[in-house]
Amino acid sequence: MTESIVEKKSGAIQEEVDQEIKYRIRPRRYFNFDAEDKEWTLEVHLPGVEKSDIKLRILPNLYDLKAYRGEVMYSLTQYFPWNIETDSVKADYKNGLMIVSGKIIDPMADAVPIKLE
Repeated sequence: MTESIVEKKSGAIQEEVDQEIKYRIRPRRYFNFDAEDKEWTLEVHLPGVEKSDIKLRILPNLYDLKAYRGEVMYSLTQYFPWNIETDSVKADYKNGLMIVSGKIIDPMADAVPIKLE
């Protein structure tokens, strides 16, 4: 059983070497937010990329995007200007356009009012 696992792992490594990335591109992106409604939208252009070749990771204050098309890797990592609700994030991808949206965490939601003397 151990031998088959080793063979599979070495095969996967060889496949990664065969698809060498020659070009790293920062994709065109547009970032919009509505401070009153506490919502944000990220629009990223990824021409020719298949949905299965997109890897998007999000933290409350940061997102990381990697997308692959042949010898091209689209790469984008940026901080959000405020923390977001990761549970509210929705992503859609059609015809080379990825739209990601979600809610902004209100930084004053847990604020305690202080009475002045």
